Amino acid sequence: MVKSKERLGMTILIYFLTIVFGIVCFVIMKKKRYKVMPLICLIMFICFIGCGIVSILSLTLPYGEILVYPLGAIIFGLVFILVGVNDLYSLLRCREKVDGVYCGYNTYYGGNGISTQSPIFEYTYNGTYYREQTAQNISHKRLNRSMTQGNVYSIYIDPKHPAVFILAKKIKIGTIVSIILGLFLFTGGIDSLLKFLSMLLGR
Repeated sequence: MVKSKERLGMTILIYFLTIVFGIVCFVIMKKKRYKVMPLICLIMFICFIGCGIVSILSLTLPYGEILVYPLGAIIFGLVFILVGVNDLYSLLRCREKVDGVYCGYNTYYGGNGISTQSPIFEYTYNGTYYREQTAQNISHKRLNRSMTQGNVYSIYIDPKHPAVFILAKKIKIGTIVSIILGLFLFTGGIDSLLKFLSMLLGR
């Protein structure tokens, strides 16, 4: 009974995420952000397609709700891996140092009251004005301690896509944790899926 409720809750969550990622992908296509941040957009599309596939399978297959856990783990494991890879990729592509004016930050709320902050900067590159938020998430404590709104700070932009920038040219612990967690979820999901298929074929 408890497992049944857990599966139902997980299935509802997958349905909800499918809708949310669908809306995000629509906005990406409408604003053509895929040209500026291709890897981030790829992650969003993978989330949408993956959650959509899991939703369809859970509705159509006799044991579809059992597949929610392993397939969900595979999808989100892949997402965590790609998020870490995107951080490493940003370090390589954002190599030109410019001065930018710190304009505050956007806050994004996750589960259990957890929030992340994405700083916003104004800067000019090759005569073009930009007001963008960084792809890196910075802790609220660090922002309040080391950054003041209206002050000028050095940032690193991607010369090919100047709207993309980062604040620091160093590998974060969170990037490594994201990749390790992603590998753990991905391999765990694959293992669970293979066991389920083996059990199903053995009947």
